[in-house]
Amino acid sequence: MVSIVKHECRPVTHKNISAARNIIKATLEEKNVPESLINKIQLCFSEAAANLAEHAEPQPTFISINIECVNNSWQLHLEDDGQSWNPTLPNRVQSLDTFEEKEGGRGLALMQSLSDEMEYVIRSTFGANRLTLKWQIQKNQEKPRILIVDDDECQRRLYSAYLGEQFSIVEAENGEQALHQLSVHDIDLVISDIRMPGMDGLTLKKALHKQTNTLITPFIFLTFADNAETRSSAAGLGIDDYLVKPICKAKLLDSANRVLKRSSQIYQQLTDKVNKRITSALSPSLPHQSHGWELAVANRNTGIGGGDLVLFRESEDRIMINLVDIMGHDVAAKFFSYAFGGYLRGLMYHMDDAPDPCSTLLSRLSDSALEDGLLSQVILTCCSTVLREDGRIDIASAGHPAPFKVNRDGAQLLELGGILPGVVYGAEYETLFFQLEQGERIVLYTDGLFEAAEDDNSRKTLESKVIENLEKTWDLPIQVAAKEIMHTFDLHGDRYRDDATIVLIQRKHRDP
Repeated sequence: MVSIVKHECRPVTHKNISAARNIIKATLEEKNVPESLINKIQLCFSEAAANLAEHAEPQPTFISINIECVNNSWQLHLEDDGQSWNPTLPNRVQSLDTFEEKEGGRGLALMQSLSDEMEYVIRSTFGANRLTLKWQIQKNQEKPRILIVDDDECQRRLYSAYLGEQFSIVEAENGEQALHQLSVHDIDLVISDIRMPGMDGLTLKKALHKQTNTLITPFIFLTFADNAETRSSAAGLGIDDYLVKPICKAKLLDSANRVLKRSSQIYQQLTDKVNKRITSALSPSLPHQSHGWELAVANRNTGIGGGDLVLFRESEDRIMINLVDIMGHDVAAKFFSYAFGGYLRGLMYHMDDAPDPCSTLLSRLSDSALEDGLLSQVILTCCSTVLREDGRIDIASAGHPAPFKVNRDGAQLLELGGILPGVVYGAEYETLFFQLEQGERIVLYTDGLFEAAEDDNSRKTLESKVIENLEKTWDLPIQVAAKEIMHTFDLHGDRYRDDATIVLIQRKHRDP
């Protein structure tokens, strides 16, 4: 058992919770804990601590934090002396009765979705509640795996001894065996003799070009036959290095490390290019006008994962808009965002005949987020809106922040909530139906608009400034208002803490 983080929040304030979150992140980074796991631990801690700070009666006087590495798992232990709330009970998420969360059980759902196991012990008269969340440690291959192909067993054993300290070694005595090894192992580098009975090295390399999974596998040739014809044939196959036997240990190690480093650099460059293209493709956008409505969107993207999506579809008499917040802070989250975007676009095309398209879409989205092997790896919230030509508006929410309605009387938070997608089978969502009058404006947003603050005081300042600007700009042209509001966010928030998106909706002004 290794204790990594020990800390106490006393008193239990948002400022102290935020400081503890930063301590957790910094300490785990020092211990080289994977970024994806750090994100999960931080999110779970934040949700549990925020629940205790905002909703527990009586409120705890302290929250004790202990993070351990024990029995092949990471464990987050939270102890407090406040209200007992046991988030592990199965009916808690379904009934949404714990702490009356405004966003429909999002905190509990996040903790259950992001952890592998949860335990809870209710405090005795003078004791403390104890919540434990666990994550199993994934056993990853620590060493790059090299496949050595040579028909001379002594040579194979020699090269394996040279490379065995730094790499995991797999052997094959000819090209046919090499292809089999490549089919059952993830190989990072192939080192192959050229002249072998049966399938020789040149033929093996040609065979790798025909398979998608081995097309760009780094390849080093070994040979006694150092002549211009052989070198030309090898070079034409796009090999990474060409070594002439006999080969010393230092030379073989240098070549293997250099080729693997270059391969890693190329992979990172390709990943960065794809990442940039995906970021561009996910950039939120809306038409300025549609079906008698004026629309505006403003966005700030951290570019470090996940992201906010704004998807729309125009049909004969209406436009459907879905604002989605994909959680996660790594490149993988961005790829999942792209996958979810494609799925949602397809789902929107099947809502034309649905009597309640918003709730129907969210229910189907939730089931897919629970059942699908790819989509289930993502935590998200969604606000679905349908705008009709006659001024009617439908809105439903799945774990998403409630919208504002803004008019000359100020900004009013709409009573709208719903469970996070992918928590329970057959989740149902209620749709809010109403008529939007001339001079009224609906404001949809992701939680990054208010959460981009370091502590409780900063958050309150950011929230009040944004709401103040919502009210000040309600009669400005909608595109101008969106820019003004996002400018307020830039002045008072940390735009690199989380993505933030705002969508403004109002009926198109008609000439008298």
